[in-house]
Amino acid sequence: SGGEQGLLGLAFHPDYANNGFFYVYYTRDPPGAGLDRSRVSRFTVSSDPDVADAASELVLLEFEQPFANHNGGDLHFGPDGYLHIAVGDGGSGGDPGNRAQNLNELLGKILRINVDTTTALTNYGIPTTNPYASGGGRAEIFTVGMRNPWRMSVDPVTGEIWCGDVGQDAWEEIDIIENGKNYG
Repeated sequence: SGGEQGLLGLAFHPDYANNGFFYVYYTRDPPGAGLDRSRVSRFTVSSDPDVADAASELVLLEFEQPFANHNGGDLHFGPDGYLHIAVGDGGSGGDPGNRAQNLNELLGKILRINVDTTTALTNYGIPTTNPYASGGGRAEIFTVGMRNPWRMSVDPVTGEIWCGDVGQDAWEEIDIIENGKNYG
């Protein structure tokens, strides 16, 4: 009922069998906020293997969504063991805020974080090979210039990450995701 909102992605930790961690990407509308927010959280499985422990939510990232569409929608662990997060440009048509090209915003990007480490400020670490890990943009950014990356898949033979990105009106796009690349 939420169009491009609600549950957007889910990924199990590579060591889920031992730690019971899984990650969820979803939208929420906090009371009185006036804007939707996207959230990436870690949960732990409860004693019932089919149920999450609701009290275990650990928020990793949360950011505003200026419109109800183009929230992106996928999480997966890449061959590097890092969590990749497909984030849309924040919505409307033609990216009116130019968020996909703004290196200080998380919108319109593929993000990559290390969920097995933390910092004093975040519940995750930054892979040192991220293009802005040392500055010049948000350290979480892996690629820029995405519109509404909806699904990603890892080629089991090559390790390449393929991503479907929603086009505007006439064209859709399938990209091979490469570290630091600008997709337009």
